[in-house]
Amino acid sequence: MTRAVSNTRRASLVLASLLCLALAALQVEYRRHAGPLWRDEVNSVNLATLPSFGEVLRNAHLDSFPIVWAGLLHGWTTAGLGDTDQDLRRLGLLVGLATLLALWWTARQLDIDPPLLALLLFGMSPTIIIYGDMVRGYGLAALATIACIGAMWRWLQRPTPGGWLVAQAAALLAVQTHYANCLLLLAIGAGAAAVCVWRRRWTMLLGVGALGAVAAASVIAINWTALVYMTKTGPLEVQDIALGRLLRVFGEALAPSVPGLAILWAAAALLAALGFAVTIWAPRSGADRERAIYLAVTALSAVVGYFAALMTAGVGLQYWHYLSLIGVLALVCDAGVTLLVRRARHGEWMRIAGVAAMALAVASDAAAAVRVRMTNVDRVATLLAEGAQPNDLIVVLPWVCGISFDRYYRGAAPWMTVPDFDDHRFHRHLLVAERMRQGSAGVTQELGRIEQTLRAGGRVWVVGAPQVPLAGAELETLPPAPSGPRGWRAAPYLDNWELQVGALLERRTRHRLPVEVPSDGPVNYWENLPLAMVEGWS
Repeated sequence: MTRAVSNTRRASLVLASLLCLALAALQVEYRRHAGPLWRDEVNSVNLATLPSFGEVLRNAHLDSFPIVWAGLLHGWTTAGLGDTDQDLRRLGLLVGLATLLALWWTARQLDIDPPLLALLLFGMSPTIIIYGDMVRGYGLAALATIACIGAMWRWLQRPTPGGWLVAQAAALLAVQTHYANCLLLLAIGAGAAAVCVWRRRWTMLLGVGALGAVAAASVIAINWTALVYMTKTGPLEVQDIALGRLLRVFGEALAPSVPGLAILWAAAALLAALGFAVTIWAPRSGADRERAIYLAVTALSAVVGYFAALMTAGVGLQYWHYLSLIGVLALVCDAGVTLLVRRARHGEWMRIAGVAAMALAVASDAAAAVRVRMTNVDRVATLLAEGAQPNDLIVVLPWVCGISFDRYYRGAAPWMTVPDFDDHRFHRHLLVAERMRQGSAGVTQELGRIEQTLRAGGRVWVVGAPQVPLAGAELETLPPAPSGPRGWRAAPYLDNWELQVGALLERRTRHRLPVEVPSDGPVNYWENLPLAMVEGWS
């Protein structure tokens, strides 16, 4: 028996090591193809590279994360390690590799060392590799959440003051890397509280509550300005999203373009649920029962709470919103399946063989999916620097793409977004709100610049694809916000402004010519912009 255990342990470690090498290779492959930074990454870099950390703190509300990510990126660039896009992507790669270590450390605390299934489900997902390794805080947030699960369980097993402090530090790191991690910390706390109630350890239950209270207080105290800012910008972007749509996006995010991995997620979830049920209700389960309670309650609370919050906030239609949740569920699935296979004869060998077979089956699809360039704006900017003249005008749509265009364009022709602002370094949502107070007239000045350029014989270069009204259709005139069709929501106004640009270019110009943008492979859906040239006023 001892020899059999030793053999399965040795085989598991060999397979886990090979998996880690394969996952590291996928992350390197992504970095090799990712290329320049897209607008959200540029926003983070622009914040982090402000002259002093004090300025970073004062402007932290202009990014989507609490201060830890901006602080790390500021330190990286201040040390001279972020002078180029590839230098910045090196930080993303290091975060991705560190997340694999955090996954293994937490799995060891949960007695599922090595985490074969979690490495496969989490580490081979293109969502995790692409959006976890990009120059944004989502990968660090996933790392912190994974570590928090392990630190909390370690303290539950060995309730010492030092263990509580480690769990507290992990909780603080989690909530200070991503605001949505507060929901996942609440779920982890619910799982820990369930174990305390099961044990009737009321003092430990108070410790769990204190841990959460300290973390919550830190979010409010450190990020108060950002929280206030979110209350102002939130109404501009909120959407009415049905639960079914959120679940569909989440399902796609688990394994985009890798159908075999999607099937494995479904199978792992069912087997994990069975493993938890058998362990909780079977007699003489001992510590396994408590581990099953902890993880089952954590997973259930995380899923219910997270999706309820996404529906309330009106967000969640992008894959990167789910990275931390995917990390939690990958660990939970691995633990549940491990509890189940340990009850079956030769179960460990079946687990090893199954993971090895699936890894071989999905590796090719995963490798193809991560070969994506994060933007083509740099190539568009190069074309315009060579072809646009000082009497031309460049129009960048949508307005948020002005952030990345500002980083890469160095030509002679003037350029603008619609609506246009003096500062294109950040997502300036409140400036959009100011334009909304003018209704449809919010882009009158921008339309005038386009007309003036064309009348003077200049060309207008359009970066992006503005909406065009149907033939013969009259454009709707929107009243000043919040009297518009959806109150303070920005989408109707942004659409209306784009339609005005599209109508002007469609109806009042003589020549429209698409310009081919060089491409050597797939480009990030969120920033793959076409280029066109229009000229001649009619």
